[in-house]
Amino acid sequence: MRFFSLALICAALFLFNGCYLMKQGGALMGQQIAAKSINKMMKRDDISDEQREFFLLVQEIRAFAMDSIGLKNNKNYTKYVKAERDYIVDVVTASRDDSFEMYRWWFPIVGSVSYKGFFDMKDAVKEAGKISKKGGYDVNIGGASAFSTLGFFSDPVYSFMANYSVYDLASLIIHEQMHATVYIKGQTQLNEEMATFAGDEGGLTFVKMKFGEDSEQYKNAVLSKEDYSAYISLMRSLYNKLKAVYESDIAREQKLAEKERIITGFKNDIAHSYDSLFRTPRYKGLGSANINNANIASRMTYNRDLSLFYELYESRGRDLSKTVDELKALKKIKKNHKEYLRGRI
Repeated sequence: MRFFSLALICAALFLFNGCYLMKQGGALMGQQIAAKSINKMMKRDDISDEQREFFLLVQEIRAFAMDSIGLKNNKNYTKYVKAERDYIVDVVTASRDDSFEMYRWWFPIVGSVSYKGFFDMKDAVKEAGKISKKGGYDVNIGGASAFSTLGFFSDPVYSFMANYSVYDLASLIIHEQMHATVYIKGQTQLNEEMATFAGDEGGLTFVKMKFGEDSEQYKNAVLSKEDYSAYISLMRSLYNKLKAVYESDIAREQKLAEKERIITGFKNDIAHSYDSLFRTPRYKGLGSANINNANIASRMTYNRDLSLFYELYESRGRDLSKTVDELKALKKIKKNHKEYLRGRI
């Protein structure tokens, strides 16, 4: 299953903010303490062949990310944590119910962000309830399968990741390592789009390099990427239709009624036309999913427009390392980051 992660649930979100500090920071530290060195585990005789193969694959992806792409060389993904579930944190997002204006939290170091992560679902539900009581918000709780601590700690791999395809695992590690390499304070959209581009293209390149262009692994990775692109295209279309309604002059009640009609029609179209839209079963649940402004806006945070990054990629001869070098330069740019990139194409 392709991971859907609100990837940048930074350590600073856990290390500041009163009671949030105590519980979330404590849980994060508990995971850090529980993390075991992969190198040491591989020297043990009691690990299975499957675990050893998984660890070797993680090491291979790390080396590719750093040596071939030029991502930061640190201790991320050199440790292993046995997880009790198939994701790490529950993430709360919220948006106005008649617009895509996201509810935002502010934290030192990372600035303003449009999501807040919790290690305990009960805390996420409580936070979501607080926002709902304010009135006028759509709220969503989703599971994040990865996050970057931006160098505060060494980010580990988790046991559930052993079930990922090679493409999904490579995409995840490269996505998160891109965050560790380039992070622009307060620019959630830019950070996530950069990491999504790097993860998607880096993952595909890794699979092609490892197995060959004619391999089943590579063909399946291409199908996975194509289906994800189809999913994002559909979500972007839904976003644009709703945005047009929200920006119109009709009354709020009419906007909400039209919103309901559009989302219902979208889900019905997916359910009735799935096989003509997708080539794998990954998005079968989309026709019955709970879709609201919060999860639509969150998805667009990652994929509203990746065309600029692909134009830059094409201009550098589809060389991911050269493209990443251009993105690294954004750390020195104070504003108008995308305008800077356009000027480099």
